[in-house]
Amino acid sequence: MPDPLKVSRRTVLTVGGAGLAAALAGVAPARAAGAADAAVPKPGSGGIPPGPSTYGWNPADLLEFDPRTHPWARHLRCLVPLAPRIEPFAPTQAHPDLDPEVRLSTLSLDDAGTIYEGRNQPAGLEGHTYTQRFWPYIDIWGTWHGQVLPSVPSDVVADPSAPGRNYGVVDIPNPGWTEAAHKNGVKTIGGWFWPRTGVDFGEFLVQAADGSFPVGDKLIEIRQWFGFDGLFINQEAAITAAQAAKLRDLFRYIKAQDPDFYLQYYDADLPNGVLDYQNMLNHKNVPWLGAPGDQTVDSIFLNYGWPYVDADLTKSARTATDAGFDPRAVAFAGVEHQKGGFNPEECFTDYAYPGHPGPISVALFVEDQYWATAANSGGTTTPEGRAKYRDLEQRFWSGPTGNPATSGRLEERQPPYRTDVLNYKRWDGIAHGIVERSPYGALPIVTTFNIGVGSTFYLDGKQVRDSGWDNQGCADRSLTWQYWTDGVTVTLDESTAYEGAHCLALSGAGVVHLFKTDITQADHTEVRVVARGLSKLEIGITRRSAPERISWTRLTPVRRVGDWIEYGGTVARADDRIARVSLRSAGNGRLGKVLLSDQRTLLDVPGRVAGFAVQDEGAGAGSTRHLSFGWSLRPDASAYDVLQLGRTARHWLGRVHRDVLFAESVDLGRGRTFALVPIGANGNRGASSIANL
Repeated sequence: MPDPLKVSRRTVLTVGGAGLAAALAGVAPARAAGAADAAVPKPGSGGIPPGPSTYGWNPADLLEFDPRTHPWARHLRCLVPLAPRIEPFAPTQAHPDLDPEVRLSTLSLDDAGTIYEGRNQPAGLEGHTYTQRFWPYIDIWGTWHGQVLPSVPSDVVADPSAPGRNYGVVDIPNPGWTEAAHKNGVKTIGGWFWPRTGVDFGEFLVQAADGSFPVGDKLIEIRQWFGFDGLFINQEAAITAAQAAKLRDLFRYIKAQDPDFYLQYYDADLPNGVLDYQNMLNHKNVPWLGAPGDQTVDSIFLNYGWPYVDADLTKSARTATDAGFDPRAVAFAGVEHQKGGFNPEECFTDYAYPGHPGPISVALFVEDQYWATAANSGGTTTPEGRAKYRDLEQRFWSGPTGNPATSGRLEERQPPYRTDVLNYKRWDGIAHGIVERSPYGALPIVTTFNIGVGSTFYLDGKQVRDSGWDNQGCADRSLTWQYWTDGVTVTLDESTAYEGAHCLALSGAGVVHLFKTDITQADHTEVRVVARGLSKLEIGITRRSAPERISWTRLTPVRRVGDWIEYGGTVARADDRIARVSLRSAGNGRLGKVLLSDQRTLLDVPGRVAGFAVQDEGAGAGSTRHLSFGWSLRPDASAYDVLQLGRTARHWLGRVHRDVLFAESVDLGRGRTFALVPIGANGNRGASSIANL
């Protein structure tokens, strides 16, 4: 048996996950009855995607970057600000006795299932890729995969076994994921991985005569331009003692120049430049934090051997406290899910669970590997396959019952670990150790259950796209719980939608809690719910002064929209703040939209957009053309839809929050006229602007 103190680390950025791969080996993709064979390229085989994509950065690439001349710089920006989250309120938590100070950081594959492994595409045509929908449990989200340098030829990028396929040390997070994260109040961090081929580490540490670091200044520039929040620093090879000291100076410089630049350091002691994992927070690695008020990095991601050297994590907590830090803010115990899946060697919820405050926080490593592995075998190419792995995702985050209020393992954990990795019955669920967070501090609140990916797209219940697409950035803010229910069964459904590509399927009679809120009503609150097949709908309001009581308002039909019915109701203004919004229903049907709005702004629509133009960007697949669109942002619009107009039908091309859209492989036979529709914060759509090609 290998020495458990010598826990190995993955030192390449290609997708591994041996445990999950073995568990999923030979699993054939589910297939709908009568469905044609899916000709979906294998993940990682696509080379450089058309249009905007990010790449790896080394010092030369960083120093050359200029957003004014970069051809796709505008397309890769996140303009969505980091949303504030409401203060914790224990009575409306799924577990009222869970400690809200314990935080969660993740390193995830934001390209799980995509064919573009060496590049990062913010929006594409892949309806089978993974998107995150459990943002309420995450505080810091990081990308994990690496990206190939821009100088690498496209044929080499497309061949993972080709020589000269060199990755950069730095890569930024997918801008679409940053948009989705920011909507939910989550910080995003890119990757810094050393060693890399073909670069001298000393180039990162060059210091000018005035004390500045040119690479540090460029890192700050790209963070601010692209709109993400920082970097995960992964030093996995020795450097010199002088370089180790200079690296700390670089980090301290970055923090001094840009205090909002979040740096998370991977557990390694480099006093002499020699790599030495500590598997806990101790006197060797705590100096990387610097001092309170003068931090070198913001937090440390502890290596996975902590169960063997700091079993209950109290030593790490004490080290942080003795150094003047909040242990839950600076120390994150790593859990290796890429190989461990639902049965990792580390079990953080043994030390952070309802009624027992966790001593430090938790960090997940590649928790979405199950999706990447399934996609690699074709398991996510059909609706049935995607439903299977979305169900698995729900059990990972909400616990084995799929309900966060009843999280907690159904079977006891026992070695060997990193085996039986899809057995969710031995997994407590993230909701068992981490309190759900919420950005819902003001109205309006609107969702159509858009998760940023789909095989179709609908507007007002009418299908306006019949092919796959992916863009995490256009996902709605997440439901706070998925799904905290009593008496009703809820599932994510992609068979139809009112707007977007998904709805919720409801069966039975009971309650589903939707949003954790802290809302002060300016006037009466109008509620609109779009549904079909449900015999009763009521909106439930929980107020802070009486969290044990839900006040119910019956919703009545307002209008019919195709096969869907819009229901409405009014919640009278009160001085007592709204702490939770719930829904009570009966019957078997579907939920397409939920809107809560101030009465006086319910009908507000954004104005027409100026400057809308279309440009041909070259040949796409077959006889199609790649197109790009640009326009001027409006302060009263939060998103924009681009549609292709034909004689009798509209075709949806994409939804973004920025002032540009790249549309891949557009069939001009559908029409050469395009419409840009602004969307307000309440979901209302404004008048179209028109452009012709």
